[in-house]
Amino acid sequence: MLDRILYCTTYNNWIWYIDQVLVDDLFLVHDKGTVRIDSARRVMSGIMNNKYSYLELLEKTQSTSKADRLAYIDFLLMFKGGLNRSDLTDFFGIKEASASAAISDYKKYRKDNVSYEHREGKNVIKLSTFNPLIKFDAESALSMLANGFSKGKVENLKFIPYERVALLPKKLDVEMISKVTRAISNRTAIDCEYFSRSIGHQIKRQLFPTAIFYDGISWMFRAYSLGSKFNDDGFKSFNFSRLKAATEEPNKFASPTQRIESDKEWHMSIPVVLKVHPSIQGSQKETLLYEFDMDRDTEQLTISVKAVLFYYLVEQWKIDTRIATDINNDRRGNDNYNFLLINRSIMEGYKCMENVLK
Repeated sequence: MLDRILYCTTYNNWIWYIDQVLVDDLFLVHDKGTVRIDSARRVMSGIMNNKYSYLELLEKTQSTSKADRLAYIDFLLMFKGGLNRSDLTDFFGIKEASASAAISDYKKYRKDNVSYEHREGKNVIKLSTFNPLIKFDAESALSMLANGFSKGKVENLKFIPYERVALLPKKLDVEMISKVTRAISNRTAIDCEYFSRSIGHQIKRQLFPTAIFYDGISWMFRAYSLGSKFNDDGFKSFNFSRLKAATEEPNKFASPTQRIESDKEWHMSIPVVLKVHPSIQGSQKETLLYEFDMDRDTEQLTISVKAVLFYYLVEQWKIDTRIATDINNDRRGNDNYNFLLINRSIMEGYKCMENVLK
């Protein structure tokens, strides 16, 4: 029987050998000999529900390819809510048979995490019993969702010394994030409480999340908002760190007007013409001209940004959006700006710019 061993692990000072064919069969190896346990389900949860780092999973499987595939399957289930064999064949360049074997292998570790949905023709997450195999960091998970799955991100591998400035002291909740990203993938709703900065307290909302983005400091998400008593339904941007008590509504699907295709501000690109702020002179001006690769004759820079992201650009780049008379009458000085918005009059024609330019 020992030639069928799937893997072994230490538990309560015993060495546990998991049978490869009959997963419910366990063998205890002790100094007094080998003892078979028939009712292994009572102790399986203590062994099989461990969460692993990538390196721990690699040590467990003794196979880089197996660990990579298990981690990728776990990632897709947790943050997208499901996967097809084609997700594995496309990403790893393997045959369908190997993809099926990888999914079967995953079920040996987490049989209650996934089920096959015949109607959709895909493997989907079992929300009520899902227990991640991998310990995913929230920031790394969001980065991979935005830029692609990376083994280096899973194991937080750094090739050279690196630190991120202004990392928020409030740690993002990876389970909360996964609820939002699954809703994005499946075009479904979440019910939540969200701390509104303008109102100053938590308000209940029903959201249909549509996209994620990073504003330079915080991870954000875009969503169509419903159910607020302030009658402000529509597409809005939300900060993950202000999200509270989210509940998934997997059977409540977004209507066409609540999907990302209908978010005009997300798809609209606007021209932004900037000039070095008149309050900046000498070496500071030279530094800005060089750093932002600005035209030295006009001292201007023209870029195109999504309308929904312009607000964050103003904050991060320190752009003065005021009209000339307000700038001239400001007795406090203009030392807090790097740039002056040149084409304000044109941008005033966009309704979505009202709050940014007021």
